[in-house]
Amino acid sequence: MNEVTGVVVCSNTKDLFQRAYESVRSFHPLLKIIIIDGSNATDPCYHYVCSLASEITTVGIYNYNIGHGNGMAAGIQLVKTKFALVFDSDIVMIKSPVADMLSMMNEETYGVGAFDYVDDRGFGKHNHSQAWRDAATKYLHPFFQLINVNNYFKFPPYVHHGSPCYKAMNEIKRQGLSDRLLIEYPGLSIVNNEGEPGGFIIHQAAGTRSDRRRRGVPEIEGRWDRGGKILRRNLL
Repeated sequence: MNEVTGVVVCSNTKDLFQRAYESVRSFHPLLKIIIIDGSNATDPCYHYVCSLASEITTVGIYNYNIGHGNGMAAGIQLVKTKFALVFDSDIVMIKSPVADMLSMMNEETYGVGAFDYVDDRGFGKHNHSQAWRDAATKYLHPFFQLINVNNYFKFPPYVHHGSPCYKAMNEIKRQGLSDRLLIEYPGLSIVNNEGEPGGFIIHQAAGTRSDRRRRGVPEIEGRWDRGGKILRRNLL
């Protein structure tokens, strides 16, 4: 796994993040991981994340909620390996698919993972027709994706949005490259709380948003899709 670096974003959700981090570490104890943390300095998540800093775990401290999309973009900017393993802070790895995902990559591949489908504004439909899906954008979901870092920078970066990868996916589609650059990993699917666990990754869909709702704060802070310059913060 020397050619892979994990990237994960968290903010004030210690229990969710700790579960995700420790599950990945149980299969990949030596994996380089970059954590982008937007927790308040008084929150338990902040102290837990800071305690993880080591030679293989880089912690980026922002002291404000940078947001998932901007956080992923900031983390990917720090990756020095060929591949980035981007995963959500509300997943649990129950079996590692990473070696198999690596074997599916070729030099032109953008990424391997699970697909969703969105319109050109990044919005999906739960009950969509086949005609809608055929016209929609194939969307490589960021809950667990392996991407080629060089190829990531050939397309628009991830942005502050409910579907943070949508600009990159739209441009890949516009160039007619979705079927060439995006590879689906069989059996790696989005699993909602009511669904059956998959064979590799359990994803508590919208886990972080649900936690924020429970605490009475907005699900996603700020105006969506601003993108723009990201300030590089303290690294531990």
